[in-house]
Amino acid sequence: MSYPNHLLSSDQLLEVFNLTHTATAVHVGETAVIQTANDAMLRIWGKDRSIIGKSLEDALPELKGQPFIEMFRKVWLEGLVISGKDTAADLVVDGKLQTFYFDFEYRAIKNDAGKTICILHTAIDVSERVLRQQAVEQALEREEALQREQTLNEELAATVEELATTNEELVATNEELQETQETLHVLNNELELRVVERFNQLSESEKRFRTMAEGTDIFIAVADESGNAIYFNKSWVKLTGRSVKDLLDFGWADLIHPEDRDRYVDIYLSALAEKKPFTGEFRILTKKGDYRWLLASGPPRFHADGSFAGYISSCIDITERKLIEIERLNLNKLIEASSEFIGIAELDMSIQYLNPAALQKLGWLGISKRTILDCVFPEDRLMAEEILPGILKNNTFRQEIRFWNEKTGIPFWIEWNGFAIRNEENDQIIAFATVGPDITERKLYQEELQGINMEMAAANEELATTNEELAKTHDDLIRYTNKLSDSEEKLRQAIETGRMGTWSINPKTLEITMSSFVKELLGLPLDKPAEMDMIMKAVNPDYHKMLFSALDNAMKNHLPSDTEYPINNLINGQEKWVRATGRVFLDQNGNPTEYSGLFIDITEQKLDELRKNDFIGMVSHELKTPLTAINGFVQVLQRKAKKDEDNYAIIALDKAHSQIRKMTTMINGFLNVSRLESGKLLIEKTNFSLDELLKETIEETYVSQSSHQIILNPTCEVNINADRNKIGNVISNLISNGLKYSDNGTRIEITCKLYDTEVEIQIKDEGIGIKPEDIDKLFERYYRVQGNHTISGFGIGLYLSAEIIERHGGRIWAESEEGKGSVFHFTLPLS
Repeated sequence: MSYPNHLLSSDQLLEVFNLTHTATAVHVGETAVIQTANDAMLRIWGKDRSIIGKSLEDALPELKGQPFIEMFRKVWLEGLVISGKDTAADLVVDGKLQTFYFDFEYRAIKNDAGKTICILHTAIDVSERVLRQQAVEQALEREEALQREQTLNEELAATVEELATTNEELVATNEELQETQETLHVLNNELELRVVERFNQLSESEKRFRTMAEGTDIFIAVADESGNAIYFNKSWVKLTGRSVKDLLDFGWADLIHPEDRDRYVDIYLSALAEKKPFTGEFRILTKKGDYRWLLASGPPRFHADGSFAGYISSCIDITERKLIEIERLNLNKLIEASSEFIGIAELDMSIQYLNPAALQKLGWLGISKRTILDCVFPEDRLMAEEILPGILKNNTFRQEIRFWNEKTGIPFWIEWNGFAIRNEENDQIIAFATVGPDITERKLYQEELQGINMEMAAANEELATTNEELAKTHDDLIRYTNKLSDSEEKLRQAIETGRMGTWSINPKTLEITMSSFVKELLGLPLDKPAEMDMIMKAVNPDYHKMLFSALDNAMKNHLPSDTEYPINNLINGQEKWVRATGRVFLDQNGNPTEYSGLFIDITEQKLDELRKNDFIGMVSHELKTPLTAINGFVQVLQRKAKKDEDNYAIIALDKAHSQIRKMTTMINGFLNVSRLESGKLLIEKTNFSLDELLKETIEETYVSQSSHQIILNPTCEVNINADRNKIGNVISNLISNGLKYSDNGTRIEITCKLYDTEVEIQIKDEGIGIKPEDIDKLFERYYRVQGNHTISGFGIGLYLSAEIIERHGGRIWAESEEGKGSVFHFTLPLS
């Protein structure tokens, strides 16, 4: 949600509902029982809130015999919308039955199943507008009557003239006409008086119209039969800041908001073309430079002869009502657009509303016949059932819980916030709402962090044990040094004979002190203090980060150090391997006083390891040549034995072939160890399907191991970028270990799990299991579990597997329980 802190609560929405100027009520049932009504509606009815919960006929008995109660019933039963304009209604207000006029609407509100759940009743009291319009119409009628009388008088005057002429011609011959003439003369005088009187009345009517128009806040304008304005009252001048002359000369359509102008002008011109009434809403620019919303309506005017005379239009300011409507619309849009889980439920847990984000997260198409418990992941529903009843007591709750997507079956975490919705009249809880942000990523991070913390705790325990051993060794050395304090020269000779030297760093000044042996080994001047910059120049750059990390841990955490790295003598450039051990000494207050240790030349030891690795690599490589030849001869003999149907030879050669495969695997392992430790084990990455590799490796394993069940569970179809052959070797080695340490007829299960950034492969057996003290050493070079020497192997398979996975940026580990089997895991990054 864009503005989560401004989302209104239900109580706040009801307060806004009560403050809105538009009279609004909600009814249920055929008898229109009043569910709620805002203050504006209560004022119209002349009632207080005691009528809430009553039927409309019980609350307003005066409506009996009027059409409104039957309208409500029809809307409820048929799901209609009934509205009316300028509709008269007789209501008892202040103890007096009075007639009022309303613009109203009865709208059926339906649920997803199309069933009417309530009727939204809105009304606007337009009595003043109607009465004013009736007054205007009566004035116009009087004007038209006067015009008709004037026409009649003119016709009578013409008749009188004709009669006078005739009377003059016949006066001599017909004395009786004299009397008629005198009578007509009297009538003529009376008609002239009546014309004058009617003219005065017309002038007075127009004067009263202008007085009324100028004295009202309603915006009144008059237009002629062409649609051109001929009159604007002062309210228009006050609103727009334009004079009446400017309004008549230049019009006012240019003041309409650009977004409303074409629409409203089309309404006006369409009505003008058909000489029909019009109504419309638009925004108009005021003299302050802002826009106000106006509701305009205009009935047509007609002359005495029935010809069209134009319009008298009136406008009322509806800005406040429109702003409230827009605010509510924006609030609904914000809720609809929110990414949080938002819903409303009845007390029986049935869901009444879910926003689009909630439906998408749940994988639902609708909420029909759904309860809030359907949202909760099945494993967490017991907890939800314990939480929800508390809404009737505590009103609110907050709980981290899993919801789930029914389509995928995947759960997701939300921070479930629930609060009660109360009836304003009796303060009873009638429903509850829930708002919950998705916290899945945070929970996964917490779980990952917890796992890391557990690993760190285990590592810290191991490190603590190592520190204790080093401390004991160092203390033994100190005690030994103290014993020989009377013969420092002997101690120096003993250290130099062992090709060792001493060094020390002051924790406060970082001043470095070294024995001459160390300076000579690094190629530093013997007569000058040792400096860190010169020391680091002698150290291979690839190991700088490691040494600074060890120094930082020693100074800050008081941890011991034991590192091995190559150096180049700064004088002769000779390369050597050294081992540096160190320990921080603390005073009685726990402050470091010295960081010192031994500096040992291990070049010969390292060279021996390299020569050993070269020898193993050379021997292994040389062994592969005759072994390949033997394998070829065995395969030829196998084909011949099968052709001759020599069962004994077939069995014997199969066993020989199996032993050759085992020997080939061991030789390849020695070669890979040799390449690994000499830096020649290359990782050649390509894109390939992990599923296909698993299937191929299992099929190859079945060739020689048919006594076990190897089961590949439904796996994840994913492509990874890795060294296909070496990952295949890891999988094959882990399967072979499972077969090796499991009884015939047991199962080997292989499972693949896909996460956001990595894929995990699990290989589970039903074998003899591994002791807890052996778990952490499984992946060390040449390590074999104690007590299992009857099973062949040199302890290099898991070591090689761990190195291959580590060089791919993955992790490898094992879980086991003695007598029940083991599970080996390794991960590979997806990118």
